[in-house]
Amino acid sequence: MPRSAYERSKGVETVTWREFPLGKGIALAILDEASATGRQQKGQALLDVLDEAAGLPPCKLTVADRPQRHRTREGRLELKTYGYYRIAWESTPRRGSIRIYNLTAIRQQVLAPKVFLETLLHEWVHHYDFTGLELDRSPHTSGFFNRIRDLAETLGVGYVAPPKREVSSAAPPEDVMVAKDHLRPGGVPPPKWIRDQVLALFGHPRT
Repeated sequence: MPRSAYERSKGVETVTWREFPLGKGIALAILDEASATGRQQKGQALLDVLDEAAGLPPCKLTVADRPQRHRTREGRLELKTYGYYRIAWESTPRRGSIRIYNLTAIRQQVLAPKVFLETLLHEWVHHYDFTGLELDRSPHTSGFFNRIRDLAETLGVGYVAPPKREVSSAAPPEDVMVAKDHLRPGGVPPPKWIRDQVLALFGHPRT
């Protein structure tokens, strides 16, 4: 019986490279950048290096100079989104894109450099899961977080990716979208505010 995406994700702890990714200098330069434009340019350069070294199709980065999407309850922050990964499931090759918000949710301050870089690496590992490991979902397993740490250490910036606990397999990641029907992997509809955001960014789905 074939293993589930959750089991496969949990069992892979490192990124497999066709060639060593020479991206340390770019990663360090990202840590010195604060503007949305500069982060998008340097971030895209790093994604290009990672995609080529891993033999993956290109992944496009957008850094939005706007506050993180968030939700409050009784005046307190309940949920915020650092960014998300979106994949065009039916395209050949599958096209991935990453969007990261450059300002914090409430205070609207520039996102800390380490947090920005960790978010970029986090979302790229989703790209690796779909287009490298060819999973049909990209859950936040212990293996997923180990792949982020392995990637960060490969780039010489392991300190930006502290250990994380995995999320239950019953809880699909909030930062992954599949363009085919705007469902997260696993078939669970995303929250309405994320669906509205997708429509605002990419328009209504074709019928």
